[in-house]
Amino acid sequence: MPAILLEIACGGLDDVLAAVRAGADRLELCSALELGGLTPSLGAALEVRGVTSTPFVAMVRPRAGDFAYSPAELRVMERDANLLLEAGASGIAFGCLTAEGSVDAESCRRVVRCAGASETVFHRAFDEVGDQLHALDLLVDLGVTRVLTSGGAKTALEGARRLRALVERAGGRIEILPAGGIREHNVEAVVRQTGCEQVHLSRR
Repeated sequence: MPAILLEIACGGLDDVLAAVRAGADRLELCSALELGGLTPSLGAALEVRGVTSTPFVAMVRPRAGDFAYSPAELRVMERDANLLLEAGASGIAFGCLTAEGSVDAESCRRVVRCAGASETVFHRAFDEVGDQLHALDLLVDLGVTRVLTSGGAKTALEGARRLRALVERAGGRIEILPAGGIREHNVEAVVRQTGCEQVHLSRR
């Protein structure tokens, strides 16, 4: 199997230290992993940058629940994105949907604008979108760097066929990052069946 980039989701500094020891190539920093990840504290981001040079993407998700955000919540997300990038994050992970469950293009555009030249990741809110191929094209147009997804299935392995279709649709325009139930015993199967060159797993 070719070399695969390993991203590990971390819920705090102890998780980060363990992930770095395990050889993570990239980290996703968040709080409340049990809720699917929320925005980490600014202090956590500063501490991570102080203890490792491993790049980390910071989650920007102001609350649990759905991904349709009010104007006030979106303003908080923009402010959090700016502060986390200033604190050393190499990018931000976010996901904005409409009440109907499609990608909220205008809200996403505002968050991507905050990131500037930094990486942007549309997180697993993508798995709640019905027409993922169309949504992928929209995220390409918005300038999003990568999409974190299980292909709409419970696990990446179950969604492998859709993930491969997304990789083919992406055509190198945007990265596809498989997530969901990836472990040491099945990572080779996920990579082989999806054609992806990176995987995401959690310290949970």
